[in-house]
Amino acid sequence: MSLRILGGRFRARTLKSPKGEGTRPTLAILRKAVFDILQQEVPESRFLDLFAGSGAMGLEALSRGALHATFVEKNPAAFRLIQENVRLLSVENESTLYCMDAELALKKMTKAGELFDVIYIDPPYAKQSLPKWLQYFDTSSLLSPGGTLLLEEGAPSTLGPLVLSRLTHVSTRTFSRSTLHQFRALL
Repeated sequence: MSLRILGGRFRARTLKSPKGEGTRPTLAILRKAVFDILQQEVPESRFLDLFAGSGAMGLEALSRGALHATFVEKNPAAFRLIQENVRLLSVENESTLYCMDAELALKKMTKAGELFDVIYIDPPYAKQSLPKWLQYFDTSSLLSPGGTLLLEEGAPSTLGPLVLSRLTHVSTRTFSRSTLHQFRALL
C-alpha cells in the first residue's frame, strides 16, 4: 500500500508502510478528514499518535505544523518503519518514539509530566477496548484542557454511551470501513 503525506511541508512525500495484516494504515480519506477537522488545532501543537503503525498520523501532524509528535507502537517491525519514516523526513528532533505497550508508555509519559494538545488513538480493530481508553484519558492529565482526542474504530461503531466527566463527545463520523469519534477535554 502506498502511503503519502497529504498536506503541509512534506506534502506528497511517500512513507514506508507495513506489509501484511498485522498493521492497518489509516485510510487516506480518513486522514484527510482528521486534518481538515484539526486544521486550526495542529499548528504549534503536541501530538500523540497511539498505536502508531506506520506513524502516518503523527508525521502528517508534523507536516502541518505540529511542534512535536510522540509515536507509540509495540510491534517491532512497525516501530522500525516509524523510525525509518522519521529519518526519511528528518524530523528526529521533533519526534519521540516508544516501542512498548501503550499502557506502559502512557504511564511513563504521565510520570514525565507530558501534555498533548491532540491525541489520536487507533487500536487494532480486532482488539479494541474503546471504553477503557476513553475512561483512561477522561481521568488522565496527558490531554491538555481544551485538547482534542480522536478515536478510530471499525465501522459500524461499537462504542455505546459512556459517562465521562472531563471529555465531551463532539462528533462521530463513518468513513468507509472506519468510524471516527471526536472528544474535547473541558477547560
